[in-house]
Amino acid sequence: MRPAHHPLLGAALVATTLALVGCGASEEPDATASPATYAVPDVPVSVTAPAGWERLTQDGAFAVRSPDGFGDPAFRADVVVTGEAADGPLEDAGAATAERVAAIDGWLPDAEGQGATTLGDVPAYRVSGTVDVGGTPVAQEVVLVGSTAADGEPWTVYLTASHAVEDTDGAEQTRSVLTSVQVTPAG
Repeated sequence: MRPAHHPLLGAALVATTLALVGCGASEEPDATASPATYAVPDVPVSVTAPAGWERLTQDGAFAVRSPDGFGDPAFRADVVVTGEAADGPLEDAGAATAERVAAIDGWLPDAEGQGATTLGDVPAYRVSGTVDVGGTPVAQEVVLVGSTAADGEPWTVYLTASHAVEDTDGAEQTRSVLTSVQVTPAG
């Protein structure tokens, strides 16, 4: 397995994800009638999407998103998954991510949403905040987890979940995708 292109690092983190939600994807979305588990291509994790969510790819990033928007203009909840070979501790990658998103115009970090945490029983690093997208306040949470590729190489996996701030269903569904993450590569 080779490192995946990581389009979400840097100041484009929120912008790329927000564009994903508002625009068409480079591949036809694949919606499922029941929850579906996906092995993320080129990233050593799998995630489970809620029933009805679409699987798609844009700019090389794997994503799942809600079939329905919320608010006016409508914003579709989504989770984007990317990864890269780790070049240091998870905390360093998390701190760098927090620093990069802080530079995004309009980014408002959550006071208690930054720092080391766990995702299930897996060590993780969380960066969260809000940003205005065309008049709709959007909550965004980036959770970094460590994983290991089939060849034993350590990875940092970035899970970026977004939903309209007032969309309680979207918030619950994106959280379910995050907590479904399996960091052990299949096979």
